[in-house]
Amino acid sequence: MVDHIRPVTASVVALATETKWGQVLQTPHAYGVVEVYVPDGIARVRGVQLLTKLTHAFDTAPVSLSALVSIADEVMSEDVVSLVLLVPVGSTIYLVSRGRGCVYLKRENKLAKLLENTDSLSGTVRPEDTIIAATNGFTQALTHEEIIGVFDHLTPSEVAEKLTIRLHERNTDEGGAAALIFQATEEVVADPQNEDIREAIARTPKISRTILLTHAKAFGRRFMTVNQRVRIRKVVSDMRARNMLSRRHLLVYTIIALFIVSVILGVRKQMLSNTKTAVSEILVEAQHSFDEGMALLELNPVKGRERLTAARDLLEPVIVRKLRTEEGKKAKELYDEVASNLIRAMRVTEVTPELYFDMSLLKSGAKATDMSLFDEVIGVLDAPGKTAFTLGAASKKSDIVGGGENFAGSTQIAAYGDKLYVWTPQGIHQIRLSDQKTSASIVPASPEWGSIADMAAFGGNLYLLDTGKSRIWKYVATEQGFSTLFEYLNPDTLPDLSRATNMSIDGSVWLGTATGNILRFTAGKENSYTPQGSDTALGTLLMVHTSDEEKLVYVLDSEHHRVVVFDKDGLYISQYVWGASFSPTKIVASESTKKLFLLAEGKIYSIPLQ
Repeated sequence: MVDHIRPVTASVVALATETKWGQVLQTPHAYGVVEVYVPDGIARVRGVQLLTKLTHAFDTAPVSLSALVSIADEVMSEDVVSLVLLVPVGSTIYLVSRGRGCVYLKRENKLAKLLENTDSLSGTVRPEDTIIAATNGFTQALTHEEIIGVFDHLTPSEVAEKLTIRLHERNTDEGGAAALIFQATEEVVADPQNEDIREAIARTPKISRTILLTHAKAFGRRFMTVNQRVRIRKVVSDMRARNMLSRRHLLVYTIIALFIVSVILGVRKQMLSNTKTAVSEILVEAQHSFDEGMALLELNPVKGRERLTAARDLLEPVIVRKLRTEEGKKAKELYDEVASNLIRAMRVTEVTPELYFDMSLLKSGAKATDMSLFDEVIGVLDAPGKTAFTLGAASKKSDIVGGGENFAGSTQIAAYGDKLYVWTPQGIHQIRLSDQKTSASIVPASPEWGSIADMAAFGGNLYLLDTGKSRIWKYVATEQGFSTLFEYLNPDTLPDLSRATNMSIDGSVWLGTATGNILRFTAGKENSYTPQGSDTALGTLLMVHTSDEEKLVYVLDSEHHRVVVFDKDGLYISQYVWGASFSPTKIVASESTKKLFLLAEGKIYSIPLQ
């Protein structure tokens, strides 16, 4: 038998303010209270950072009072008003106080002050001793007599509840009040295997060999075949011949069986204990990541979302195991809270794209195959129908503006100013919207063209994305029409554009790809763009839209059925998610009308921008 002190704890924490924050520390190896004061208004952030440092410092238990003193001194800073640390080792307690903390000991009916301000000590605790570690905010809010008054043979949780009520009755706005109630209880640790065996033997009735064999025969007739029963009878006969079924032998067999069962139960108990410890450690780390994430959301949304994601990733393996222990329930509750706040923090909007316009309303059998947006006018191409349309981004006003045999083989359309441009293998046609006049082959076909995947207009100039030759061709607007073909990319910039999907221009040229990357070129040179902050990495098939009128970048992620929005520095803003049955192939966005337009199944759909 070995006497061992088992701690029973409870915590008292008052409401925090922007400048003062107090909290209780509880880890598998150490306990304590902290209070911070930060005039800049980020007390919660500094407090969470302090708790994180302490949690990492107590990954293993300190082996001496000097080791605990070193930890306390290492984490102290000018923001820390109170820091009290308590580490139990067997029946010995190590205590360290820094700043303006205070520690009381209640033994029997007396309450004495052990530590105050900067001090440290170690000593032996007795069963039913209660230690109160308090911050400066706590001792300022409650008097010595008020603290004594709540102790009346109550449990730590009942004491904590009474102290919390008294704190709230004070209506103090100071913040930072926190206290740890630590009670030492005696726990008798015995050898579970020997105890189980002794108890089982004590409960074992006198064994009647006749009764045992009668039940064994009945079991055999019900669950065994004739041949199996014959073999069992032979074994029993041999055991009788050797006098192996006497009462003494049966008792030995029973003890051996109980011993095996006790070993199995002991191993199971140890496994459950190890699992409980591991889950508790994960809970502490996940809780700190969650607290940090919530505190950082306003100051640094990207970092805040990263910490919330880290908390979710820590808890997911625990949730998958569906533990029915108290720790498993706490992990599930924290996971649900993290997931709920992460969805809000990530600004994920589940949408059902609404049909905005069906081109067959203008022309029987018409289907949209490409679209381009300028200002509030969408240019729409029906390649099989050899027809070009215009559609209002705000009013749905629509019209047929061009078409005919000259549009045979057309694949791309680009809108700019009062004009639409339609690419065909014979050249690029221009449609003037004011009088719907078409100028055929205003840019004649070039033998340099390979496989033209997209066309865009910017500043009056035309750009062609050539995936066959990994080039971006540029035609400069002139008084007579357009110049001859130029290469947009510098000679020393030779990217592989064979997997590019579309092109968008805001002064820089943006390309979506089928490799999961977004490419950006400025003045003919590559200008790398790295999206960051999304909870789920972008898929492989991407299309991108932006313009000089749009402040943000809109990425169609076909693999994950969503549009993800970033700013032009790559920081995540929000996302719009829909069901897998909807598969758009083109995207444009109009921030002026607050609509996102998607081309799917020959029709134009819209999503309201938040």
